[in-house]
Order: sequence, then structure tokens, then C-alpha cells
Amino acid sequence: MTGRVLVVDDILANVKLLEARLAAEYFDVLTAYSGEEALEVLQTERVDVVLLDVMMPGMDGFEVCRRIKSATRTMHVPVVMVTALDQTCDKVQGLEAGADDFITKPVDHIALITRVKNLARLKTLADAIMLSMSTGAQGGILGAPPAWPKVESGGRILLVEDSERAVRLILAVLGKLHEVEVEANVPAALARIADKPCDLILVSLNLAAADGLRLCSQVRALEHARHLPIIVMVQPGEDARLLGALDMGVNDYLTRPIDRNDLLARVRTQIRRKGHSDFLRDRLEERVEVAVTDALTGAA
Repeated sequence: MTGRVLVVDDILANVKLLEARLAAEYFDVLTAYSGEEALEVLQTERVDVVLLDVMMPGMDGFEVCRRIKSATRTMHVPVVMVTALDQTCDKVQGLEAGADDFITKPVDHIALITRVKNLARLKTLADAIMLSMSTGAQGGILGAPPAWPKVESGGRILLVEDSERAVRLILAVLGKLHEVEVEANVPAALARIADKPCDLILVSLNLAAADGLRLCSQVRALEHARHLPIIVMVQPGEDARLLGALDMGVNDYLTRPIDRNDLLARVRTQIRRKGHSDFLRDRLEERVEVAVTDALTGAA
């Protein structure tokens, strides 16, 4: 999965580093050295993902992100905040500004490519759905593509973990906002996914008696769960297993020991992203139903 990425940073060395890493993965890279320049590029060029530095002179990354997300032309373009800051308030501020994800400097290569590939994939999906809507709109049938929904709430999470200590930690962090169900057995987890809808699966790749990677592959093989967000939890140094998970379509990952703020932010991001995709699919289905009904009524 490739796409066109806009890298925004006021420091030349940072831009060149990100440009080289993305180009090595066959992304088409555009560059900007200020918030104002980035907004100008977005008005004239097709962009699939924006990598946006937070600390820039003049217009900072938060303000640039707000302007991107408030403009009709660019509101659906995914934004990844790139920052040396690792405070909870900075991640929250980025999400409140509309950012779709964040990366902390120094930028980890796997993290960078994971975030960009997933967002480019979702942008492609959103573009295809909105193109269908717009095509219908031009014929006077379906109407204009909708804006993202603004309301956010907790989600339904299935946690697949057999470490009691890890379960206690995750429940303490997520339990106040989200509905979290725990399953240590992989077949039971698959059965639960089939029987009860959820918004996110959080899977340990270090299960004592099962293979978490196999569970991820089985979930991706289920028709109704093909687009269900999956976050895996890995031990440091498990790059081969992590890359295997990402290749089969896992959306994101957390490295142990899990940082509570990172856990909260990544879960929130994936649930919000699923809400956006579901919203677009639902609107498209509704408009197609209206178009079919109108066509049948006219024929009668």
C-alpha cells in the first residue's frame, strides 16, 4: 500500500530523514517547511496522509491540524502529529485538534510505516465511498458526501490476554470509559467475535498456550470482522512477529511495558477511526436505498 504523503517540518534535516524513509517504502513524498506552506500545498495537490511536526514557529502543528480538519476540501485527509513531546496533554491536544495519530521523536521506522500505511489504506477506502456518493450527487440522486461525525463515546473492546497482571492493568486504564470483555482462550475469543459485535480487539502476541498471530489471521478471514480494528501487544525486540502481524492487516501495536497514556490514545484513535468508516458505509447504504426506492417509484 503506497500513497502520497505531505511531510511538514521547519527543520530541513527532519524533512529529509522522513522523506528518505517514506521514499524507501515507495511513497510519493511532498514537503513543506511551515504551516502556511502546508495549507497551500493541500489546496493544490492530492494528499493521502500529512506528517505534521508540532513545534514550528508561527503557526504550530495544532493550529495547522485544526485548519486542515475544518476545511471541506481537506477534512478527510489523515493527519499524524510528529513531536518530541511525550506528555499526555500534548497527545490529547493533538486528538482534540482532529489528529488521526501521533508519533514521538526520535521516530521509530516500524511505527512510522505502520501509521502511514494504515492511514493511507483508510483514506483510499474513504475516497472510494465518497466518490460513489459524489457520482450519485452529480446525477441528483445521492447528495453531497457527509462530514465526519463529531460525537465520541466509549467503545466495546475484546481483550485477548492470559496474564492476570496485564488484564488488571488494562482494565484499570480502559474500564472507566470503555466496555471491556476479557478472553484468554483463542477459540472462545473467535466465538465471541462471531456472536457479539465489538469495536476493537486488543490481542497479546505473548499468550502462554496459544498463538496470538493465528487469532489475528483468523479474524481477518471472517467476513464480518475484516475491517475490525486490531491492536497487538508485543515484547521489545519482537520485530519479526510484529511485522508478520502488520502484514496480515493488524492496525496498530503497543510495546510492553504498556504506557497507560499510549494505550488510551491508541484505543481512542482506532475506535474513532472505525466510527468514521462505519459512518461513511452507513450513509452510502442509506442513499443507495433511497435511490433504488425512488427509481422503483418512478417506474411505477
